[in-house]
Amino acid sequence: QNDNDTTSTSSSSSDDDNEFQGFNPFTAGAKMPTKGSGFGILSDADRKQPNNNQTPSGQISPRQMKMKELTTELLLNISDDDMISKLLLTNEEFLLEQLNNVDAVLEPDSVLTPNMTREERFRQYEKVMNERITGARAPVAKKALGVLRDFVLSRE
Repeated sequence: QNDNDTTSTSSSSSDDDNEFQGFNPFTAGAKMPTKGSGFGILSDADRKQPNNNQTPSGQISPRQMKMKELTTELLLNISDDDMISKLLLTNEEFLLEQLNNVDAVLEPDSVLTPNMTREERFRQYEKVMNERITGARAPVAKKALGVLRDFVLSRE
């Protein structure tokens, strides 16, 4: 019985010394084994951090964050026409800034380019919004995006 205890102890001890045993960082989807109460390194698939508010350099985009807040408010109030109008009018300058001002600083991931004219920017906006509406799964999302598109295009 002592032999089993020794084997068990030495096996456990060698596991402690080699915590990377069986881990290959070059294997796609490889996860590093964790011990204890689960406070280990999470794989990318296990992380729940949204990545859609980041520029290609990895920095948070304030414009995208504000846009996401606005679209969330539109979705929450989609059946209240007065609230929708209020939200759009309150945010009109923000919504039109990059379309009206050809000198506006564009995000690195913008669908607009600095050399576009005002008219080209509106056409690109319309094209991208139509694609997003077509790609939206939920009818309420299609409606919210459509309301947003129609408001912006009415200001051209």
